[in-house]
Parts: sequence; structure tokens; C-alpha cells
Amino acid sequence: MTAATTGAAAVHPAVTEQQPTTNAKRHWLFVDVLNVIACIAVVCLHTSLGAFHPEQTMLWKRQVAMQSLFIFATPIFFMISGMNLLGYRKKYDTATFFKKRAWRTGRALIVGSVVCYLVFGLFPSSFYGTEAIAADFGIIGFAKHFLTNSINDIYWFFYSILYLYMLTPLLSKCTERKTMRYLIAVTGFVAVILPLFTHLGVPSKYFGQLFGWPLFASVSLLYFALGYYLNNYVIPVVKPHPWMASIAFLLSSAAMFFATLLNNGWRSAAGLSNEYINYWSGTTSPLAVIQTISLFLIFAWLEPRLQHTPASFSKVIRILSSASLGVYLFHILFVNQLIIVPVLPQLPLLRGILYYSITALMIFIIKSFLLLIQRII
Repeated sequence: MTAATTGAAAVHPAVTEQQPTTNAKRHWLFVDVLNVIACIAVVCLHTSLGAFHPEQTMLWKRQVAMQSLFIFATPIFFMISGMNLLGYRKKYDTATFFKKRAWRTGRALIVGSVVCYLVFGLFPSSFYGTEAIAADFGIIGFAKHFLTNSINDIYWFFYSILYLYMLTPLLSKCTERKTMRYLIAVTGFVAVILPLFTHLGVPSKYFGQLFGWPLFASVSLLYFALGYYLNNYVIPVVKPHPWMASIAFLLSSAAMFFATLLNNGWRSAAGLSNEYINYWSGTTSPLAVIQTISLFLIFAWLEPRLQHTPASFSKVIRILSSASLGVYLFHILFVNQLIIVPVLPQLPLLRGILYYSITALMIFIIKSFLLLIQRII
């Protein structure tokens, strides 16, 4: 979205000091596009996990490239959530917020956990890494694994977003421009800059006591706040520069790739490290923050063009976006299955796109079936 599309072209930044520029009723197509891209990225991250086992092969380098290129996946989800939810008080009260958001997410977490627990527990030999679930399969076992996120560990996202939902009623009272800047600055320092110091060799004991604050140490909170801040205080009043944002995205992605290779001993006399070091291509890396912000701005600034795309394109994007939650919940069933010989083992990118497509199709079929049942009943 740009100043032209929000009517904020003549608004001086000082005017928006106390009240953010928003348009609660409008549906932003760029959010749907980002949802789809981030969902595909999540699947591709999980089809390139071979990167965590360093070896001097072209396949390993491809997988490192994918880990670097797609690490924006969950940060984008956090940014979209923050963009949509921190201003919830303008639309409904806190009780409605928890009913509409927390319950929906919690229900998805429970349903996904139950399905995966049953599948992994009943067919342990058909999936990778399910021995622990089969060992104590039962109601008590489910409770233990659910509370420790050991049924499907990619569900960490849901535990994190529920934590942010618990904070949202408080954060929603601190959405003024200067307050948001302060929140982003402190969280960025504690969650991003301090880990950078640690990675560069500064012992954490020198700042752990003073800055080891659980609230601000959450990089998820940083992305959550950034989504709201950019959408309300940057995009409406800053001249669009999608090409500059695109260059920033490409440069940060490339920098993550080469920094990760070098950090793992690529081109060094000692050879590759025994354990994969993913700091530079992780969500707390400053490069990942730049990459995620750049991608968000690219499509936000392209919103006017997206609004002029054919109606058929908009419809497809919205349908795919609506399937993102289901794809996130269940794509791992295809990624970790051991029944069929791995498809495209040397092409993890194509395998990721294939698994995304299969899972999305499965979600569409299930949704259509449930809708048909509701109509019959």
C-alpha cells in the first residue's frame, strides 16, 4: 500500500504521531500474496533440512541457499499478525479478540497435534523420527508431548503466536509512533544485536544479567511489532521504492548464504564443521531482519498494482492464502513420510513446491467435503 492508495500523501509524519494511518475495512491483497509465499517458504525450509549436515556437495550448497533464501517464512507470518492485530481495539473488544484469534489458533494447534499424534503413533515406521511417540502412545503420552512441543516440533510457531496474543491487549495500548519505535529498538537490541555480539565472540556473561529480559529477548515480538509499525507509520508516508527493497532482499539473502558457508568452514583449510552453524541464516540474524522487512515492503508497495490484476488472479491468491494454515499444519506428513522413495532427492526446491501443492490440494478437498456435509446436515 502506498500514500496514493491510503489518501495519506498530504499527511505530514507529525500528524500520525498519535494515531496510525489505517484502513480497517479494506482487504489488502499483498497480505494474501505474502501468506502464500511464506507458506511455500516454510515447506521449502523443511525439504532442505539436509543443510544441517555439512558435506562438500552441490546438494548441500543448494540446501544452504534455500535455508538462507526462505528463512523469512515465519517472520513474515509474525509481521502479518502484528499488522492485523495490534490495532484490534478499533474493531472489537478484548474478549472478542481472544475468541476470534486465540481460540482459532489454539484450536488449530490442538487439531493438528491430535492428527499428527495419531498418525505418528499408529504408523511409526512410516514416518521419520516418531519412535518417541510410539513408545508411550496414549492419552498421558499425548499430554506430555503436547506440553513439550514434541509431537510436531514445527508447531513452535503456534506456541509463540499464542504468547504474542497474550501480550497483545497490553501492546495494543502502546501503539503510538514513539512508543512503537522504543519497543522495536529495545527488542531489536536484545533479540538481534546481543546475539550478534555473542556470535562474534563476546561472552554473553557480560550482558546477560543486565539485558536478559525474557519479554524483549523474543525475536518473534520484534517481527510482530515491525509489521504494525511499517504498515501504519512507514508505508503510508514514505515514497515507494520496491526496486530498492528488492535489491536489499537479494543482497541480504546472498549475504546470508555466503556467510553461512564461510561460517561452516567452506573454503577453509580445516574443512567443513562437524555441526551446522545456522546463525547467519537464522531468524535472529540482522541479515534475516533486513530480508524480512524488505520482502514485506516490496509487496506492500506493490499493492496498487496487485489491486489492478485480473479478478481471477485475486481469487486464486485468496483461495491459496486461506489454505496456508492447513498447509502449515500438515505438510510435514509428506515431508517426513518413509513410505514412498523421496521424490526429487537432488532437487529440494522442486520437492518443496510439490509437497506444498499436494498439501494445499488435500486441504481444499477436505474443506469442500466438510462444506458439503454441513449443507446436507
